[in-house]
Amino acid sequence: MERVHSLKNGGKLNEAIRTAQTAVDTARRLIETNPDQTLDLITSLELFGDLFRESDNYADAESIYIEALEQTKTANSDNEQLARIKSSLASVYDFNQYPEPAIALYQEAIELFTKLDPPSELDVANLRNNLGMLYKENENFDSAEKNYMKSLEIFERILGQDNAELEVVYNNLGTLYYSSGFFAQAREMHEQALEIRENCTHINSTDLGQSYANLATTLHQLGNNEDALQRYRKAISLLENSLSNDRETFAIACSNYALLMRNLGKKRKAISIEKRAQKLLRKKPKENLASSYNNFTSNLSQESFSTEGAKLNALLMQIFVKSSRKPSSISAR
Repeated sequence: MERVHSLKNGGKLNEAIRTAQTAVDTARRLIETNPDQTLDLITSLELFGDLFRESDNYADAESIYIEALEQTKTANSDNEQLARIKSSLASVYDFNQYPEPAIALYQEAIELFTKLDPPSELDVANLRNNLGMLYKENENFDSAEKNYMKSLEIFERILGQDNAELEVVYNNLGTLYYSSGFFAQAREMHEQALEIRENCTHINSTDLGQSYANLATTLHQLGNNEDALQRYRKAISLLENSLSNDRETFAIACSNYALLMRNLGKKRKAISIEKRAQKLLRKKPKENLASSYNNFTSNLSQESFSTEGAKLNALLMQIFVKSSRKPSSISAR
């Protein structure tokens, strides 16, 4: 397995997959005559599944993880490995939008990680965040909030106030509160997330721009128009500098900014914002995004910031978060 890890860490994913396949085939043959080698097969399967998952081959990852779990029924696999495999399979179901089996497996993995001596608390925190996102998407506010808060408590206690993991949970909590109509709480969470991102030494302009855009949209909803305008401008400036990384968030931020200008009676300024965004997006078209932006802004321009407009902006806030929705996963160690 050391060679597989070496190839993987060296960026040679395809070669690592081929080597892992050989190891799995060998381990399968060995247990036919020597069942005591089942633990070696489980370890090989776990790593093989991780490689498929990391290469976005979720169908093969799923079948491999299921085989690994089946093998644990006849071997004394340790709880940490069992927790990892369950959480990895959960992340596959999560990514493929099968919430029920994902939730069940995340919960089982959390229970196993908690029972370790000492408990694997950071793994628990990551899985709690995944559960929070799943519950939010299934409109279970109380369960989403509960898991986010537990994740937040663990990250803050172990890693301190300024860390990327904490920022992600604050951002997710802000989005949960926003989509549920708790705009003041959403503002507080997005301000916390932004503060952490600004203090990070390795932050990129896309992430920072997304944080400014989230806060701007929340301020917009609260009617804090001047503060919202300032945050929109900052968000758009940052996102424009990294347009190749996140064109969708840039388009939505510009659309929100233009919508606010219309609400303030500045129609000509709104049109100018939209035209400039369309021009920038057309320079490097991707998935017909410029056309989509045209349709999107034409719909938004008909809305005042009414109840229907608020519903549209709740959707926008979700889109900002979904750009990094891929669930956290825990690989073989």
